[in-house]
Amino acid sequence: MGTNFAAESFERAFERFVQIYNVQPAIARCSPDVLSRYCRLFESGDDAARIREVRFRGVPLLAAVMPVGTIAFEGEVDEDRMGDW
Repeated sequence: MGTNFAAESFERAFERFVQIYNVQPAIARCSPDVLSRYCRLFESGDDAARIREVRFRGVPLLAAVMPVGTIAFEGEVDEDRMGDW
Protein backbone atom coordinates (compact mmCIF):
# COMPACT_ATOMS: atom_id res chain seq x y z
CA MET A 1 0.00 0.00 0.00
CA GLY A 2 2.79 2.41 0.79
CA THR A 3 2.63 4.98 3.58
CA ASN A 4 0.59 7.71 1.86
CA PHE A 5 -2.10 5.67 0.14
CA ALA A 6 -5.43 7.22 -0.81
CA ALA A 7 -8.81 5.95 0.35
CA GLU A 8 -9.46 4.60 -3.14
CA SER A 9 -6.29 2.48 -2.99
CA PHE A 10 -7.42 0.84 0.24
CA GLU A 11 -10.90 0.19 -1.15
CA ARG A 12 -9.38 -1.23 -4.35
CA ALA A 13 -7.14 -3.64 -2.38
CA PHE A 14 -10.16 -4.84 -0.40
CA GLU A 15 -12.28 -5.27 -3.53
CA ARG A 16 -9.44 -7.10 -5.27
CA PHE A 17 -9.34 -9.70 -2.48
CA VAL A 18 -13.11 -10.18 -2.79
CA GLN A 19 -12.85 -10.44 -6.57
CA ILE A 20 -10.04 -12.99 -6.54
CA TYR A 21 -11.35 -15.24 -3.76
CA ASN A 22 -15.09 -14.61 -4.10
CA VAL A 23 -15.40 -14.10 -0.33
CA GLN A 24 -15.11 -11.17 2.05
CA PRO A 25 -12.00 -11.29 4.26
CA ALA A 26 -12.51 -12.33 7.88
CA ILE A 27 -9.76 -10.04 9.18
CA ALA A 28 -7.13 -7.62 7.92
CA ARG A 29 -3.72 -7.34 9.56
CA CYS A 30 -1.62 -4.34 8.72
CA SER A 31 1.53 -2.55 9.70
CA PRO A 32 0.95 0.17 12.31
CA ASP A 33 1.54 2.93 9.74
CA VAL A 34 -1.19 1.52 7.49
CA LEU A 35 -3.64 1.34 10.39
CA SER A 36 -2.80 4.92 11.37
CA ARG A 37 -3.26 6.15 7.79
CA TYR A 38 -6.54 4.20 7.50
CA CYS A 39 -7.81 5.91 10.67
CA ARG A 40 -6.91 9.34 9.29
CA LEU A 41 -8.77 8.60 6.05
CA PHE A 42 -11.82 6.64 7.22
CA GLU A 43 -12.21 7.21 10.96
CA SER A 44 -12.12 10.14 13.35
CA GLY A 45 -8.33 10.42 13.46
CA ASP A 46 -5.15 8.63 14.48
CA ASP A 47 -6.46 7.65 17.92
CA ALA A 48 -9.45 5.65 16.62
CA ALA A 49 -7.51 2.36 16.74
CA ARG A 50 -6.54 2.97 20.37
CA ILE A 51 -10.06 3.84 21.48
CA ARG A 52 -12.05 1.05 19.83
CA GLU A 53 -11.96 -1.79 17.35
CA VAL A 54 -11.58 -0.44 13.83
CA ARG A 55 -13.55 -2.09 11.02
CA PHE A 56 -13.84 -1.66 7.27
CA ARG A 57 -17.10 -2.99 5.84
CA GLY A 58 -17.47 -5.13 8.94
CA VAL A 59 -13.95 -6.59 8.73
CA PRO A 60 -11.72 -5.93 11.77
CA LEU A 61 -8.41 -4.18 11.07
CA LEU A 62 -5.60 -5.06 13.45
CA ALA A 63 -2.06 -3.76 13.75
CA ALA A 64 0.58 -6.45 13.29
CA VAL A 65 4.34 -6.70 13.09
CA MET A 66 4.75 -6.34 9.33
CA PRO A 67 6.91 -4.31 6.97
CA VAL A 68 5.94 -0.66 6.59
CA GLY A 69 3.08 -0.09 4.14
CA THR A 70 1.80 -3.68 4.29
CA ILE A 71 -1.72 -5.05 4.67
CA ALA A 72 -2.78 -8.70 4.57
CA PHE A 73 -6.40 -9.72 4.15
CA GLU A 74 -7.21 -13.14 5.57
CA GLY A 75 -10.25 -15.35 5.16
CA GLU A 76 -11.64 -18.79 4.56
CA VAL A 77 -11.41 -19.52 0.87
CA ASP A 78 -13.53 -22.20 -0.75
CA GLU A 79 -11.49 -23.56 -3.66
CA ASP A 80 -14.70 -24.50 -5.48
CA ARG A 81 -15.93 -20.90 -5.38
CA MET A 82 -12.67 -19.27 -6.40
CA GLY A 83 -11.05 -19.62 -9.75
CA ASP A 84 -11.52 -18.32 -13.26
CA TRP A 85 -14.58 -16.11 -13.43
